[in-house]
Amino acid sequence: MIWVVLLLIAPVESVRPVILVPGALASKIEAKLNKSERSHFYCSKTSDWYTLWLKLESLLSPAVNCWADNFKMEFKEGVFSNTPGVETRVAGFGESRSLDYVDDGHHIVYYKDLVDSILSQPGAEEGVTVRAAPYDFRYSPPSKESQLYFDRLKKLVEDTYKTNGNKKVVLVSHSLGGLTISTFLHTVSQQWKDTYVHAWVSAAGVFGGAVKEIKVMVSHGIVNLPDFISNRLLHRDLARKIMGNYFMLPRYPIWGKDELLLQTPKSNYSLSNLDQLFLDMGVTDGPDKWATVRDASYTGDPGLKTYCFNGKDIPTSASFHYKNQADFPDQVPETIFGDGDGTVPARSLHMCHKWNSTVKVTEYSGPDTGEHDKVIQNQDFIKNVIQIISEDNMNI
Repeated sequence: MIWVVLLLIAPVESVRPVILVPGALASKIEAKLNKSERSHFYCSKTSDWYTLWLKLESLLSPAVNCWADNFKMEFKEGVFSNTPGVETRVAGFGESRSLDYVDDGHHIVYYKDLVDSILSQPGAEEGVTVRAAPYDFRYSPPSKESQLYFDRLKKLVEDTYKTNGNKKVVLVSHSLGGLTISTFLHTVSQQWKDTYVHAWVSAAGVFGGAVKEIKVMVSHGIVNLPDFISNRLLHRDLARKIMGNYFMLPRYPIWGKDELLLQTPKSNYSLSNLDQLFLDMGVTDGPDKWATVRDASYTGDPGLKTYCFNGKDIPTSASFHYKNQADFPDQVPETIFGDGDGTVPARSLHMCHKWNSTVKVTEYSGPDTGEHDKVIQNQDFIKNVIQIISEDNMNI
């Protein structure tokens, strides 16, 4: 009878703690304004802290003009920064629920299903077992802001480890978060990884960049809305000012230096003449912006147990073609498709397949389960994460 009582009062062994790292566009960015002038007569010059990204209504005309002026970055002497009078911060760092949705109105689900599942496990606690590590995706390595994020992430891992009784942490990343984690892990020692991190789960990692970013910069922007709702060329011009967009361009050697990325009747553009593409589309500081980030990522073996998940068999941008020179660059080019997850080409996703540290690769075929943003809501993916954070739990 005594053993029954002891069993009932014994503490419940919780799963391993999880830190969630998002992809581009998934972190909540707040802004505070103290500008000397208005970009438009209906835009505010001053404000207290408010949500800069994302309130969906801010993307609608005419509000989108105010939003874009506050969201854009300036580039001076090789450094990206906010424009004068705009202060920004990232909300929800270290919290459990700050990455549940992409937008303030809770219309676009992000990590919510995964967080719900983790917190439903025996002994799991909100703010303890699962914690978010959002970042300002406008910045990228080697910026000062990215280094500060790496410092905060390192401390969050250490604190989460200690708070959970010295249980090693499982890192879970999506999309750009994969390249962010890969680069971060290159900045810490093997001893640190062995001490604090049990495993890394990468979903839809954009390790080698994405050809889609070429169209984003040339003609399209990051927001895919009809022109009568939100101005496409405004979003295109904004994308050309964001550091993170240059960071996600295709990289050598994953793409060959002379491999076609965009074609017009007059020119073929590849990595070997990407600087000329920037100049031809009117971005005179494009070559310098690209130079700041071109060699700033790291996609070598991470040195810890890694699980790779990605989609496949979904038409994905492989190159772009303009039939008429007059359409370049303001009109949307024809897309030539290859394999991938609908956003990231297969060769970029597959970088993590090649690492010695990768212990399992899982691919989901077709858009219902493998589409870039659906992978992290895929029930099989969530089931796998629960299994990973539950494994060998007594051997912490």
